[in-house]
Amino acid sequence: MEMIRMNQAFSDVVKFSITLISIINPLGAIPVFLGFTKNHKNLNIKNVTNTCATACTITILVSLLFGQLLLNFFGISVASFTIGGGFLLFTMAFSMISGHQSTTKINTEEIRSFDFEREIGIIPLAIPLLSGPGAISTSIIHAKNFTTTAHWVVAIIMVILIGVLIKIILSYAENIGERLGQIGLNVMTRIMGLILLSMSIEMIAAGIKEILPALKGAL
Repeated sequence: MEMIRMNQAFSDVVKFSITLISIINPLGAIPVFLGFTKNHKNLNIKNVTNTCATACTITILVSLLFGQLLLNFFGISVASFTIGGGFLLFTMAFSMISGHQSTTKINTEEIRSFDFEREIGIIPLAIPLLSGPGAISTSIIHAKNFTTTAHWVVAIIMVILIGVLIKIILSYAENIGERLGQIGLNVMTRIMGLILLSMSIEMIAAGIKEILPALKGAL
C-alpha cells in the first residue's frame, strides 16, 4: 500500500513538473533575455540569472503552499479555478504553437517600460515572463492533489530543480541561442505548446467533472 502511494505521489508530481516546465518554457525566454541584456554590457549576468531563478522558485513555492488559502479567502472553488486556469493555459498554448510570445506573460509595451538597471532579474524576467499567471495558477491547481508528505517533499524538490534549470539555461542563453538558432527555439516552443495544449484540455475536463454535480444539485 505504501509503495502504491509513493508511485501515485511520484506520478502526480511528474505531471505537475512537466506542465510547469512547459509553461515556464525557459528556452523560449532566451530571445527576450538576450534582448534585455545584449545592449547592457555592464549588467552582471550571473547576478541577474541568480535573482531570476530565485524569484521564480519563491513565486512558485508560495503559490503551491498558500494558493489554496487565497482561493478560500475569495470564496473560489478549486474546480472553478481549474477551469479558468485551463482556459488561460489553452490560450498560452495556442500562442506558443504559433511561435509567438504569449501576451498573458508580457507584452511589447511592458518590455519597453522596464528599467534595465533595476531588478531586471525579478521584473520582468521572473515575473511575469517566466513565473507568470500560468505558472501560478498551475501550482495552485495541482496542489489540491498533494495529500501526503511524499507529495509535498518531492514537489518542493522539483520546484527547486526547475529553478536550477532556469539558472543554467539563462546563464548559457547566448551559447544556446547560437546553437539552436531562431528556428530551433521556435520548434522547441511549439513542442512545449503542444504538450501544454493537451494538459490544458485535461484541466478543463477535470474541472467540469467536479463542478457538474454541484450544478445538477442546484437545478
